[in-house]
Amino acid sequence: MPAAFRFRLRAVLAAVAFLCACAAPAICSEKAFTIDDMLRVAMIDDLRLSADGKRAAFTVTRAVLDGQGGDLRSRVYLADAAKALARPVTPEREVCEKPTFSPDGSRLAYLVQTDDTTDAVLLPLTTGHAHRLTHGRGDVLDLAFAPNGKGLAMTMVMGGASGGRETGCDADVDVLDEEGGAAGLYLLPLSGQGTLRGLVTDRDVGGFVFSPDGRHIAFETVAPDAPPRGRRGNTVSGRAQPQDAAQTDIAMVDVQTGRVVPVAATAASEAGPSFSPDGKWLAYVATSAPGFYYSAARVMVVPTTGGPARELAATPNARPEMIGWSAGGGAVYVREVEGTGAVILALPFSGGAPRVVSDTPRMVSQAAVSASGNTLGMVLVDSDLPPEAYLTPAGRFAPKAVSAVNREFAGYRLGKTQVVRWKASDGTVLEGLYTYPATPVSGPPPLLVELHGGPAVAADRQYLGALNYYPLAVFSERGYALFQPNVRGSDGYGPAFRMAIKGDWGGVDFADLQSGLDALVARKLADPKRMGVMGWSYGGFLTAWAIGHTDRFAAASIGAGITDLVSQSGSMDLPDFIPLYFGGEAYERFQTLFDHSPLKYAASIKTPTLFQHGVADERVPFTQSLELYTALSRLGVPTKLAAYPRSGHDVTEPSLIRDLMVRNRDWFARYLPTAPMETAFFPGVAPDETQGGKNGRSDVTGSPVANGTRTRPGS
Repeated sequence: MPAAFRFRLRAVLAAVAFLCACAAPAICSEKAFTIDDMLRVAMIDDLRLSADGKRAAFTVTRAVLDGQGGDLRSRVYLADAAKALARPVTPEREVCEKPTFSPDGSRLAYLVQTDDTTDAVLLPLTTGHAHRLTHGRGDVLDLAFAPNGKGLAMTMVMGGASGGRETGCDADVDVLDEEGGAAGLYLLPLSGQGTLRGLVTDRDVGGFVFSPDGRHIAFETVAPDAPPRGRRGNTVSGRAQPQDAAQTDIAMVDVQTGRVVPVAATAASEAGPSFSPDGKWLAYVATSAPGFYYSAARVMVVPTTGGPARELAATPNARPEMIGWSAGGGAVYVREVEGTGAVILALPFSGGAPRVVSDTPRMVSQAAVSASGNTLGMVLVDSDLPPEAYLTPAGRFAPKAVSAVNREFAGYRLGKTQVVRWKASDGTVLEGLYTYPATPVSGPPPLLVELHGGPAVAADRQYLGALNYYPLAVFSERGYALFQPNVRGSDGYGPAFRMAIKGDWGGVDFADLQSGLDALVARKLADPKRMGVMGWSYGGFLTAWAIGHTDRFAAASIGAGITDLVSQSGSMDLPDFIPLYFGGEAYERFQTLFDHSPLKYAASIKTPTLFQHGVADERVPFTQSLELYTALSRLGVPTKLAAYPRSGHDVTEPSLIRDLMVRNRDWFARYLPTAPMETAFFPGVAPDETQGGKNGRSDVTGSPVANGTRTRPGS
């Protein structure tokens, strides 16, 4: 994305057929990335600021490998802008998240995972002696200090629920659409023998925030009598958890009386409540109806004493994420995706046009504002910049790094990444990211295409060496160029762009992919005879669709991909997802859904295809990969299915993530080689000996063992 926002000059871009620099990539170091290096890159999340803006707390997550497969461990770090860089304040072996400061900044509260639950923990910063507050009573999801510092509000799923099990039944059986599993809102006093008190327990509660005087809490919810939209957590009485799409309302509870009143409850979706500094206004993000992933959204403000809501200025992507209010309440800060990056905007309370705050060429991957409104915190990242936390005065953008958790990677070599643009056949200007091989190659390089999921997310400028199921930095090091296109349906280019694939998955999005590849070939940035394609989730769908409609790819990798829209519609955990994209249920749109399913075109596929999928995936069930894998296997197409145990739609065990990366590296090394090499999964076999897959051999593997060969250390 361009550095500052500048409202995207569409008129200028429309005149550009294909723009990208042709200069060879700069080589900044001689140290090559390996898969094990990528596993060490730290991730930063849960950024929160103290009320005065002088300190920041956040979580740093690292992959830890051990004999049991390892895990992702998150520690809370504390930074003081005037002193040294951030330091960890929680034990190395705990998994912690959601740090939040007390109003006076003397204490941190955070969550820690146990074997069975997630507990709330209180940490006095002067002593450093943490103590647990909830002691396994349930799973705490989020927490916040009361403005007077004397209590903690928290959302919690209480333990001990039957989970739908009938009386007298000892079997471990989950029954769908039964009572239980809702997250209530609770208040815990922090002095004396405080007793946890339920404030809102008759409905599911999402994000929440205290009013400045502490008398009220505004929260996201679904009304108790709302018709269910998603399957998981629905109850026989009609209650539903706000987990699918974005269908939530906003209500407010009186902390003393427990009385709940609706604040914003329409056919659209309302989320992200934030009180003005004087407590007289509540800002929130509202979508157009129906509230869904691709819906246009804007910030609204409503008087807390009651009255009509009014709109603030629209943002270009129409998908703002609430950050909070400026000092004095003159503006509301939001973060928004814009092209291949993201920016911070200030929306004037008066209704004036948005103003860019983050005047930087780097991407703002997340942001926060202090309660005083005088300091902004953010995580900045780019293709060549690993994530770090920064603080800046809100009135003068001058970000100062307060962390250096990824400093070791400054010395690693990466291929140069740049934004490329091209024109579709209908004149629409599209863009994506192109990465050169880390070392120069003669002639057009082999190209690997990574298709993003969503579909309403975007290929953005994440650090090339960051943890990824597809080892992009290693691919670049091995001589491949990379292409990450934002085809229509992607986020970052406005609601019409996001909605362009409604009812037409595999239509204009696939055409956009093809035109992008044609443009790269025309500029000699890709060898047309050496291309591979890969993608996870919706990216897996588009990968599967592509290899059924073109033979230009020599190899493909499909991760947790949708292959049969008919069965996907009724088996995923968001049963309104496919109907909202295709205008009806599977039994109403059966032929349309099958016409847009890669499975229908299996007989046309000749591309060697790797499938990877978590066996416990509820978003895209494992059978989606199994259906197309079975078809290709019976058709004699070279194929392999890696089934990842204990994994849902996201694979989180480091040993399994490592297997994903190694297996992808080796699959493309075998069928799209840049040079002869021995691979972990095909030991002693030169890639050119297996080209063409004439034996049609296929097999199902459970990671990390394949054909009796365990992945070897190193990459």
